[in-house]
Amino acid sequence: MTNLSVNELPESLQAIAETIGLGIALKLVAHFGGTEISFPKNPSDDHPIVLALGKEDGSTVCKYFTGQLFYVPHLRPRKSARRDVLALQGEGKERREIARTLGISQRHVRRMANKPEPKDQFKLFED
Repeated sequence: MTNLSVNELPESLQAIAETIGLGIALKLVAHFGGTEISFPKNPSDDHPIVLALGKEDGSTVCKYFTGQLFYVPHLRPRKSARRDVLALQGEGKERREIARTLGISQRHVRRMANKPEPKDQFKLFED
């Protein structure tokens, strides 16, 4: 992931990389990829953004993007995840945790969890 240039990032990340630096944008991906995060005005020392980026970088990011809800893409190749999503959801995992575990976005987890099974397809095995 460190060999990427700003132009190779999704547009949503390009704004962050151009504003605060590519390194910080990639740290956001490493820690929050596939989830939505919001940026508080004055993050505490134990806020997840400060813990992930450090006090100085975390405060800088929050300063520039205060009050915004931001989706952080995960930058991983797509894969079929419906079965894994449903299994982890059945174990009682939250969607944010499922997204991080599977390396997919929280939005994709929601889509897979809410997607109805095809009505014209027979099951291979009994439940």
